[in-house]
Amino acid sequence: MANEVVAVFGAHPDDLDWACGGTTAAWVRDGKEIYFVLTTSGESGEDHQRGLTLPAAEIAEIREAEQRLAANILGVKDVIFLGQPDGRVEPTLAFRDQIVNVLRRLRPQTVVSMDPGSWTFDNFYIYHPDHRATALAVYDALYPAAGNPCYVPQPDAGLPAHKVREVYFSGTEQPNTYVDITETLELKVQALLSHHSQLTEPEEIARYVRQMAGQRGEQIGCRYAEAFRRMEVPQ
Repeated sequence: MANEVVAVFGAHPDDLDWACGGTTAAWVRDGKEIYFVLTTSGESGEDHQRGLTLPAAEIAEIREAEQRLAANILGVKDVIFLGQPDGRVEPTLAFRDQIVNVLRRLRPQTVVSMDPGSWTFDNFYIYHPDHRATALAVYDALYPAAGNPCYVPQPDAGLPAHKVREVYFSGTEQPNTYVDITETLELKVQALLSHHSQLTEPEEIARYVRQMAGQRGEQIGCRYAEAFRRMEVPQ
């Protein structure tokens, strides 16, 4: 029997390690085949470790390599970069179609993406425009587009329609599903610390990750957890 496939979508390198690094590692241990799909390569970011502003192509190369290293730590099968422009992502039809082709190629049963339905705009990082645009595009690709054989993406990769079973929304204000990551929390920390170009205080990041996961864990009676809003996708 083939492994269950999970596609995890995010806007920038390190977004997914923050959102669901512990869950990813836990699911890999359960035998799931997980793919990371990044909207951008983070080419508008700086090299914070060295205090440098580098050419876009150079920072993209650095951040893609960091993301692949982090994904390897978590056990991710592959990392896919969609090449959208960092800082300028928009939830266009063309972007939606790009995601539809990815969903039809990977054929995941489960998708993880940022929650497009709980935008309180009380945190500039969480509600970065690229995050919001990616969340909307993934949501619109999931239903009805990816699963509708009459929906023809442009360009059409010639792949059959595919209906995703469920979606786990991260960064949500209304969680209804928790994943125990007690056994994989330190892998999440290691993955995040692989993004060397984005670090200035690695010890503080590790402390913060443990603190937040501990608060989620208290809500379900375990040491560490990650929280999501789970929805079933209409079939």
